[in-house]
Amino acid sequence: MKLHYYIYLALILCGCNDFLEYKDKDKLIPKELDHYNELIYGELIKKADGGELQYLDVMSDETDSYVKPLGTLTRVDDRKNLFKYYTWAQQTQVTVEGSDNNDNNWAYFYHKILMCNIIEHDVNQFENDIEGVKNRLLGEVCFLRAMSYYFLVNLYGEPYRDKEQAKTAAGVPINDAISVEIKKYTRATLAEIYTLIETDLNNSITYLEKGEQLNSTFRPNVHVARLFLSRIYLYTQEWQKAAEAANDVITYSGAKIETLEHLQGYKEKQPLYNENNPSILFSWSEKNSPIHDSNNEGIWRPSEKLLALYNTSKEVDANNHIIKRDYRDTAFFYKIEKNDYLKPMKYDNLSRTCYDRAYRIEEAYLNRAEAYIQLGGKDNIEKAIHDINAIRKERINTDYEINASTETEAMQYLQNEKLMELCFEEVRWFDIRRWKLEINHIYQDITNPPSIKTYTLKADSPNYIMPIPLKVQEVNNLIKLFEREEILPN
Repeated sequence: MKLHYYIYLALILCGCNDFLEYKDKDKLIPKELDHYNELIYGELIKKADGGELQYLDVMSDETDSYVKPLGTLTRVDDRKNLFKYYTWAQQTQVTVEGSDNNDNNWAYFYHKILMCNIIEHDVNQFENDIEGVKNRLLGEVCFLRAMSYYFLVNLYGEPYRDKEQAKTAAGVPINDAISVEIKKYTRATLAEIYTLIETDLNNSITYLEKGEQLNSTFRPNVHVARLFLSRIYLYTQEWQKAAEAANDVITYSGAKIETLEHLQGYKEKQPLYNENNPSILFSWSEKNSPIHDSNNEGIWRPSEKLLALYNTSKEVDANNHIIKRDYRDTAFFYKIEKNDYLKPMKYDNLSRTCYDRAYRIEEAYLNRAEAYIQLGGKDNIEKAIHDINAIRKERINTDYEINASTETEAMQYLQNEKLMELCFEEVRWFDIRRWKLEINHIYQDITNPPSIKTYTLKADSPNYIMPIPLKVQEVNNLIKLFEREEILPN
């Protein structure tokens, strides 16, 4: 399969075959720089089947397993396909019924990486860039490639612990091919992967600053690249760089923390991810939550731990009137009245004006706060708490301020606030990994309702590293596999 024929197939997938000029039987080449817009949009930003990264929600402490009371319409268990992930099983890719449940995230993100390589190569063949389109396109693919490696290394690589460990710890393979190749890859080190990510993000910033300015939340931009850079520096424990990158986002992006006034109206009018939300830096892809409106007996729901954090921000007076309230519990969740449980409502497939994944300015405040705490000292703690309170001011209708006198106390506030603010935004599992947090999951079998089992994932468990997809294991015997442990319930 030739290089440009592969591009042709990708363009067909996003319905844009009128951009092509016939060359020979299997070579069709986009004629102008603008033609790569649709390829990036269709293959790298929009394309998804909805199931990508779905298991991140159930592996973290954002989600609980729940069996509804007897008398429900059907004794069907919605939890079967993700049960092995919820309990961090030794083998996650075989369902409880014994059927294959292949992890498609590997293929999904490596496809993006290959397409980024191809587009980067072809766009660089254009010499002129009078309107800045070439630089913008190169900036977009550098960001999207960095983002793809970020997800891959934090799913399938060892957790980053320090610079010395990263020099030998196993990451994921690097694919720098610009065409489809039959080749067996081996793992690069964590240091190599994170260097690649950092380089791509810095290149992305340089290209996007020089390139055409679209000012759209639906295309990668310099501000989301800086936000991701601040996230990467937290992972690699470069605290000063993390603070500086987050500060640049806050100072220059023009994005604002979504207001309490707007938040109070979200429950009935629109989800958090909407085109008028001033906090959104970049919106991409589609997503199917494992938590959905269901009449079935076994379901997933937001965890009691998560919901209890919002409840600590509620108080009532002598007449039982709420005098302090965190509006995230109604803005971020929707109550299923007929089933009496909540589901996440940051996005809504039926009333979508943004995509189902988004990166917001609130993360920049939280990233900067964490960096300040890690830098240490009284002044930095005060700056961290100020950043946390900047978010809480727009979430809680009175008495929102918190105070901390120690780094430990400030870090606990930061971890709780980040869970409350960014829940179901696919960051919590990675935070749990790097913070070495222990998680407990409770599971009740619908065939044996009185039986409740507790599964515990301990800090530094080998099960924080996801197994390589079964299909990849079958064809590549060179890639290192990690031993996972069997986690037995208490």
